[in-house]
Amino acid sequence: MAVNLTSTLEKRHKKGIRIAVSGESIKKLSKHVFNVKSQSGNGWYIVKKVEDAEVWSCSCPDFSYRLMKMDDKRCKHIISIQTLQETHETANRIEKLPERPKICPRCLSTEIVRNGYRIVKGNVKRQKYKCGRCQRKFILGENGFSKVSSDPKMIAEALNLVFSNMSYRAIARHLHVTYGITLSHVAIKKWVDKYTTLISSYVDTLKPELGDVWHVDEIMLNIKKTEPMGKGFYCWCWNALDGRSRFVLSSELSKRREIADARHAFAKANENAHGEQPSYVVTDCLNSYKKAFIKEFNDRAVMHIRTKSLSEGFENRPVERYHNEMRSVIKARRGLGNDESAQKFVDGYRHYHNFVRPHTGLPNNQTPAEAARIDLKLDKQNPMRDLIVKSATETNKERSFELYVINQLGKRFRKLIVMNERDCIKFRQKAWIEREEWREINDILRVNGFSWLSNGKDSCWIGMN
Repeated sequence: MAVNLTSTLEKRHKKGIRIAVSGESIKKLSKHVFNVKSQSGNGWYIVKKVEDAEVWSCSCPDFSYRLMKMDDKRCKHIISIQTLQETHETANRIEKLPERPKICPRCLSTEIVRNGYRIVKGNVKRQKYKCGRCQRKFILGENGFSKVSSDPKMIAEALNLVFSNMSYRAIARHLHVTYGITLSHVAIKKWVDKYTTLISSYVDTLKPELGDVWHVDEIMLNIKKTEPMGKGFYCWCWNALDGRSRFVLSSELSKRREIADARHAFAKANENAHGEQPSYVVTDCLNSYKKAFIKEFNDRAVMHIRTKSLSEGFENRPVERYHNEMRSVIKARRGLGNDESAQKFVDGYRHYHNFVRPHTGLPNNQTPAEAARIDLKLDKQNPMRDLIVKSATETNKERSFELYVINQLGKRFRKLIVMNERDCIKFRQKAWIEREEWREINDILRVNGFSWLSNGKDSCWIGMN
């Protein structure tokens, strides 16, 4: 009897699916009322649904019989409507992205095919693709957000809250209460590390238009997992700031306040200023600044002004104000994690200060980057998200030469491994390559400036970035 009942259920479901896939058997009268054509040719049946409950009714005789006799009261007409609605819901769960060229991000090939879905937060499906040339699997997402399962708006909001004096756990609670999204505070910390590195790789290449006066000072930061110094666990953060635009040039951590540490802070500021030196450098009277200044600046063109904050009226006020901002943000952390995460956090706050947060001390509430003539035309509604997208886009452009070479190699690229290092690009063979194909690869790479480096198992073609 059980076998017969199971067989009857399967037949009824198949009939309902057959009705759903036929294009002319269902008509929608309103949101919860449908007309379903009788399969025997006796007209149409009306199928209704209660608005706020999964309660269905049908005008067919089968439903009237099931209503009295059966536990499963759904007739084939109700099953057809439910099947159709499930199909629409599945289609709506597929993430809608702006139209963009469908090309492989590794080799720029257009020979790509769909390759299933990835389920992200909210049970949303994200389309996956596979490249027919280099066999890479990827997702066509927004730049900077293609490998994350969370909404880019939520990521940008979390980063804004991190640098606006909220703890990671408080941000996780805020997103859960406001948007119903469950996140770990560890995930938010990982976002800070990831996107700080991405933004740094781009914005540190931009040349700001600076004023004549730089302000340099150091601040003590509480760091939990670091080498103990004196009576506590802490590091020193050296900040260099342009007085006219309030643009922070560098934020570097060190364990001590010696000459080498001060010199490294000056050198990093000069590096991010791209060779443009000021006329005056204002510091406090720490002895390390004096010799470090002589080493890193041309003392015939740049004057070093040493001040005593209390007795001389806080001449170093701009960088002291920036330190007060940092203290208010770090206070919510109750200390930073370790030396590496602390460096990423201070870099992240530097980018937030320069490019995202409007400065009330500047005309028209400009950001320091805008005052320094770096106008990235960021979206005023969500500048953090726009900054991430621009950083990822510009970082990918730096790989244009590498992608050009890979495109020339064509299918031969499948037998190579590419390694893009800081100052060079290396191509290494995966396995044995036939002589004729090896010569073709060798000719293509030599024409593009690569040379063969014979080094035993580590032999490779190498070219400079």
